[in-house]
Amino acid sequence: MVRENLDWIVVMLQQEDAAIDVRNHSGKTLKDFIEALPREWISEDLMDALSVKGIQLSMTIFDIGDWVKFKKSVKVPKYGWQGAKHRSVGFVQSVPDKEHLIVSFCSGEARVLANEVIKVIPLDRGQHVQLKSDIKEPRFGWRGQSRDSVGTVLCVDDDGILRVGFPGASRGWKADPAEMERVEEFKVGDWVRIRPSLTSAKHGLGPVTPGSIGIVYCVRPDNSLLLDLSYLQGPWHCEPEEVEPVEPFKVGDRVCVKRSVAEPRYAWGGETHHSVGKISEIGGDGLLLIDIPARPIPWQADPADMEKAEDFKVGDWVRVKASVSSPKYGWEDVTRSSIGIVHSLDEDGDMGLAFCFRSKPFSCSVTDMEKVSPFEVGDEIHIMSSVTEPRLGWSRETSATTGKIARIDMDGTLNVKVAGRSTFWKVAPGDAERLSGFEVGDWVRLKPTLGIRPSYDWHGIGKDSFAVVHSLSDTGYLELAGCFRKGRWMTHYTEVEKVPSLKVGQHVHFRAGLTEPRWGWRGASPDSHGVIIGVHADGEVRVAFSGLSAPWRGDPADLEKEEIFEVGDWAKVKSDLVEPRNGWRSVRPGSVGVVQGIAYENEGDIGERTFLIGFCGEQERWLGLPHELERVKPFSVGQQVRIKSSVKQPRFGWSGHTHCSIGTITTIDADGRLRVYTSSGTQKAWMLDPAEVEVVEEQPICIGDWVRVKSSVPTPTHQWGEVTHKSIGVVQKIDEDGDLWVAFCFLERLWVSKPSEMERVRPFNIGDRVRVKRSVVTPRWGWGMETYASRGVISGVDADGKLRIKFAWREGRLWVGDPADVEFDSDVS
Repeated sequence: MVRENLDWIVVMLQQEDAAIDVRNHSGKTLKDFIEALPREWISEDLMDALSVKGIQLSMTIFDIGDWVKFKKSVKVPKYGWQGAKHRSVGFVQSVPDKEHLIVSFCSGEARVLANEVIKVIPLDRGQHVQLKSDIKEPRFGWRGQSRDSVGTVLCVDDDGILRVGFPGASRGWKADPAEMERVEEFKVGDWVRIRPSLTSAKHGLGPVTPGSIGIVYCVRPDNSLLLDLSYLQGPWHCEPEEVEPVEPFKVGDRVCVKRSVAEPRYAWGGETHHSVGKISEIGGDGLLLIDIPARPIPWQADPADMEKAEDFKVGDWVRVKASVSSPKYGWEDVTRSSIGIVHSLDEDGDMGLAFCFRSKPFSCSVTDMEKVSPFEVGDEIHIMSSVTEPRLGWSRETSATTGKIARIDMDGTLNVKVAGRSTFWKVAPGDAERLSGFEVGDWVRLKPTLGIRPSYDWHGIGKDSFAVVHSLSDTGYLELAGCFRKGRWMTHYTEVEKVPSLKVGQHVHFRAGLTEPRWGWRGASPDSHGVIIGVHADGEVRVAFSGLSAPWRGDPADLEKEEIFEVGDWAKVKSDLVEPRNGWRSVRPGSVGVVQGIAYENEGDIGERTFLIGFCGEQERWLGLPHELERVKPFSVGQQVRIKSSVKQPRFGWSGHTHCSIGTITTIDADGRLRVYTSSGTQKAWMLDPAEVEVVEEQPICIGDWVRVKSSVPTPTHQWGEVTHKSIGVVQKIDEDGDLWVAFCFLERLWVSKPSEMERVRPFNIGDRVRVKRSVVTPRWGWGMETYASRGVISGVDADGKLRIKFAWREGRLWVGDPADVEFDSDVS
């Protein structure tokens, strides 16, 4: 019986017309069902509800080892409390007679009447437990644990005390069983896997295979589970500690058979490990029905035999799965440690990969590969210790060399900047290893996106708490120190992120929403502003607050740095500011001006500091508080600017210009007003409000840009080859001389050009609506069934620009096209 049903029976019995004497088809009444249940499942509320309706259950029989507690109706036990309390939980030590029990509580043994106690569901060894939410202070103290800590029952002492083990604790924690409750880890409908390491089960394994995947069918009152498994006729009974959560399959998921499965539970039927299908239906027991291309009927599969096929896209970083003995088309020069980038994806489940040591893409099945975390510009790397000869050579470097990635080619080549070296060191991503990037003294906190528990328990430390790196290890672990706890602890560098440190001399205020600082307010208030006068090695700060005679001790997580402006700084009124303290006048959110002075009130009280801001066109300076302003990058003479597209009418007029007009700043007034010269418009300087303009910066062509040869270039430096002015390609890499190496979908090798000879074009992206250009006589790979009237949507874009287009009414394979042959469909309604 599902435990929620017992709660509903209580609700039902509260109705006046409850049909308590009705019999089912087997001739049983409600009383018959309740009598058959374990007595510890029957709550005191249910007992009372049955009694009100005149239903009397048979007398409870107590045995040695049963867990009991006092009934709520007991005011004073016949033999007194004997050190126990109303909520105390103990277990029966002996049964002298039917009316008397000897019960062992944490406070000692007690003699009680059998009708003064009821059975409760016991806690057992190996179960996961936590402190009840209504317990303010545990009977045996906290001992470094927090309210959210989850532990495992190690044993139950003869005196009724639980011993609970917690991560990071050297020995078991003493706990009163009345204060602990079992952790509810699963609910009905959850997908779970029987732990592969399970060798025996509390309720027996039977025909079940460890590693099987099922769905929770029922959670019983004792928290045990009934699972539905696709190969069993009925549910399987287990404990929640014997299973683990798994990500559920969903209709529409693309799946394939695991490489570790030699023979699926349901026969192959012509499929292979490379077959990829889509789930069309999922049974209540997890049985999967999968649609596979070219197969007339769906294929049945046990969820434990299947895995999700990763949803790759062009540009993903990948490597061969550890479970793959050989890729679909063999290894060639690729190894298990090689890391490549997805170059193309075919409809039949194959993919082309770019590796930095190959001139041609490597073909394989999507089921052969797995995603890896990509390297990023700015990462600090070195060669892995296991590599004796790098793929791209040492280039006069050694295993001790470290550097930062300055550029990444589209085949994954890492261009590394090494101190003292004028050229980039080229490294294959499969040979490289990231360094933590942390240094002793860095301030860190737990990553807010960390969805799993850290590798080393932070003992309840909040994710907003700051710590300081005390030492580094070669294995990537950091030793941290924090002002919020004694001693140091370890964590892996991937679990933390850097945060700006607070420094002596910085102005600070309390974090918004702070209820109470770690060590209390102690004379300060939420509106207090101060200056840091000391910072300890564990991050603890000393702050000078006005009105306090002594430095204030604080946790840096409770404070925020306050923006301090100097005369001449550029500042902007915050866009989300509702009402400034000194009023708006003609200033508005987003206005940009220049700090022209600093005012102090109350004889220099640092908490009453205001800034005098000059805004263009204003006769008087505007008074702003620090929290009302934010710093902006200053404008400078010589910069090119234009009006922001969001500005409909410039404050000082258009003066014959448009949104497309680009001008050069010639003069900047003290209030921030810009005077701009343009080649068009009037000969007078064009006056502009700095809040209405944006800087125009010419960006050089970068790796990944879509380009073509400028129409003004008669012949490129490295000649045309098969390329024309109409050809569109994608920049794959940039060499030491600055030359661009461009991939065109019709060339096997990269085409080289000078940056000055190329211009950017708008890239095609998945989802764009396109059509064949009217100027194209015959597309590069033929018309197929398409015409000039055909309209389609891009379904795939290869790394060399090749387009895969789904045209309306087209069945079968996608149409493959050269980007130079198609154009964006501007007639889309």
